[in-house]
Amino acid sequence: MQRIHIIEDDQEISSLLSSYLEARNFQCVVSPSAEAAYRRGNVLFDLMIVDLMLPGESGLDFCRKVRTTSRIPIIILSAVKGDTERIIGLELGADDYMEKPFNPRELLARINALLRRTGPVERKSSAGKITFDGWVLDLTNEQLHAPKNLLVPLSTREYSVLSILTKASPNPVSRDELAQLLIGHDIEPGDRRIDILVSRLRKKLMDVDGKAQFIKTVRNQGYKFCSKIETINGDQDSLAPNR
Repeated sequence: MQRIHIIEDDQEISSLLSSYLEARNFQCVVSPSAEAAYRRGNVLFDLMIVDLMLPGESGLDFCRKVRTTSRIPIIILSAVKGDTERIIGLELGADDYMEKPFNPRELLARINALLRRTGPVERKSSAGKITFDGWVLDLTNEQLHAPKNLLVPLSTREYSVLSILTKASPNPVSRDELAQLLIGHDIEPGDRRIDILVSRLRKKLMDVDGKAQFIKTVRNQGYKFCSKIETINGDQDSLAPNR
């Protein structure tokens, strides 16, 4: 049974949501604030649903802190409307964002899609290491280390993007292919989720090393990993699309 941590201060919403999900074979734990959620930790959970407007620390700040140490899937559920909060939430490491009021069936579909991608796909991905320019992508432990063995915290999707692009190198991967692998369906022309995700990953790399310009945008083709891969070892069960 997969465990979901619901961080929501509205007791009516959290009760209805947990009852709905538990009736569909999930185990739910509710925390009414970020502070209460910290006390529970995230090791034993498979996914988090986070409200933005929490008492005390905001949901955005909570997502930011969680993402520095964990790649646990996060869905933001919020009454805040508009693109600004949605983009900020995705930039801070959330994997998905839904506005209230929401359709429980749609939320369930998004939960299942996200768990499919971050569960079986990640577990079967690979073993071994990919190295480039002094960086090491540890496929066994799903970690990225910068030179001098500095651990770079990545979200689930950020890690997956880097894994996909390095394994596809030197070929580019289109936005549609990334969307299919990361989101599970095609995206509309105006949907910028993939671009935001890649931009967030680029920023993390550049924050560590200003010369780490590893991901190049290829016009009409998508994204390409452009650093020379020095070594690949281990079982390479690629996440990259078939060509």
